[in-house]
Amino acid sequence: MKSLAAITASVILTATFATVASANEDVTPIQLNVDEPIVKSTEVSFAPNPIDLLAKTSFYASPDGTEWGAISPQMVQPTGIVMNDWVEIYTWLGKAWIYLPDFEISYY
Repeated sequence: MKSLAAITASVILTATFATVASANEDVTPIQLNVDEPIVKSTEVSFAPNPIDLLAKTSFYASPDGTEWGAISPQMVQPTGIVMNDWVEIYTWLGKAWIYLPDFEISYY
């Protein structure tokens, strides 16, 4: 019991000394120049809106290419590349293509 009290007291004393030692009032804070933004954006890009697949959809290695598999109904994220009726999306295998006739990509 005495050792627990001694450890607790030493932790409290250490914290007190650390607080007193770090409270230096002679230091002046740095003044920031906020006339201009710190980070300037030269190009703004937005992610395309997700696609809500309502039925099982096949996905391919390339447009009109080899079928890799099928995706169950879910939300998928397009890369932003559309070729005719083919839309490139992200999958667990990497980028793949799905066939969506008359699809128009939209952005947030």
